[in-house]
Amino acid sequence: KGKKDVAAPKGGDTSASVPKVDPTLCETAGKNVVTYDLNRDNQPDVWRLYKTEEEGGTKIEFMTCKQVDFDHDGRKDWVVGFNRKGTRLFEKVDMDYDDKFDLSAIFDPKTGLIAEVERDRDFDGKYDLKEIYDSSGQLQSVRHDKDADGEPDQWEQYKDGVLITILFDDNFDGKVDRREEVPGARPKIQMPDTGVAPVEPTE
Repeated sequence: KGKKDVAAPKGGDTSASVPKVDPTLCETAGKNVVTYDLNRDNQPDVWRLYKTEEEGGTKIEFMTCKQVDFDHDGRKDWVVGFNRKGTRLFEKVDMDYDDKFDLSAIFDPKTGLIAEVERDRDFDGKYDLKEIYDSSGQLQSVRHDKDADGEPDQWEQYKDGVLITILFDDNFDGKVDRREEVPGARPKIQMPDTGVAPVEPTE
């Protein structure tokens, strides 16, 4: 009674802070492509792409992308992009080998920590779950798209990696209809180390 419509939560929307993915890292144009045939069927199943840049009069070659064909059908099932320091920037995985990526992850180029993950849980070609992480690599929120319309309708909110609240959009109108607090959920607290072993209680 007297309930007011609550807009979908915007907290944890770090799309502005999530690093942008450079798709050219895995494009062959201007790259030195080295291939490997691990199963010796005369077809490449590993590709490594290298780019050469000049710095201080010296040419430096570094790997920008690695691609792997696990089931040897000629299509890439695992793709990873790197910066010139060798830090992983993004990763894509086709887990059911249907030529559609089912997992896409983005990493912080400075720390290498995970920043965002999208998953296609029902393998229909559409991402239906997004995980967002904070700057320390801890899970901050999870968004579920249950009706496959491209918009989240369930939000899980975390603190210090612990689930504390779940918000629901039951009628898929973009507004929160229910809010559930997780009973007994407490953020992890680092206890100070006194150097004394704890004493087990006795009956």
